[in-house]
Amino acid sequence: MTDLTYIAGGSKGLGAALMQTFTKQNHEVIEFSRSGKGDKHIDCDFNDTQATARILQNHFSNTETSEVKHINLIINTATLSPFGPLAKADNETIQQHLNINIESTLSLIQAFLTAFQHHPAKKTLTYISSGAARRAIPGLAMYSASKAFFERFVDTLGEEQLQESHPIQCMIINPGVMNTGMQSEIRAQQAEDFPMVGLWQQWYEQGKLADPNDIATVCYRLISAEGENRGYYVAQDYLKN
Repeated sequence: MTDLTYIAGGSKGLGAALMQTFTKQNHEVIEFSRSGKGDKHIDCDFNDTQATARILQNHFSNTETSEVKHINLIINTATLSPFGPLAKADNETIQQHLNINIESTLSLIQAFLTAFQHHPAKKTLTYISSGAARRAIPGLAMYSASKAFFERFVDTLGEEQLQESHPIQCMIINPGVMNTGMQSEIRAQQAEDFPMVGLWQQWYEQGKLADPNDIATVCYRLISAEGENRGYYVAQDYLKN
């Protein structure tokens, strides 16, 4: 019997750390992204919504899972742009954000549910969120909103799963602030587009950004054993214990 873990957005940052962590725990790990490499990578550009839906449906429907005891889906795909006031954003960037952060993520969840809802294995669906989902951060309105959208969606999905004969455990993990490329992208913004950039720079200079590998270890604990259906967890808080 094997453990199967899917990671959407596993090519860099926390996603790459999750790939490494779950692989070390003898999981069969498959990652979907645009820039990943290796035999466990499936090329998938979440900005291309139609191709993404087709790729996901084809893969999940053709996966042999008769010997699988655990099936995990970790959703780590997101784009930060556009930064700044919405009036300054171009339509292409707005649409790209909606494609990646909303539409293709919905397609991913739908394909996973369709393929595995009735599978008898233990199943988890984990959405990697952000503190931005629960606070107003000027300059990141669309990112905050898309994260909040899926926090409510995944929480509701977890409630719906209580009625299923083979339920999927649904949880939300807010990693906290990490030393990743996404953090570098935030610190590179101008104050006029991201007024709180100084705070992010301060966190970096004071060494308050967590190592993604440490956060990935916490995520593994939560997903494999400690997390509960409809749970919300701040992974960085576990590093203080």
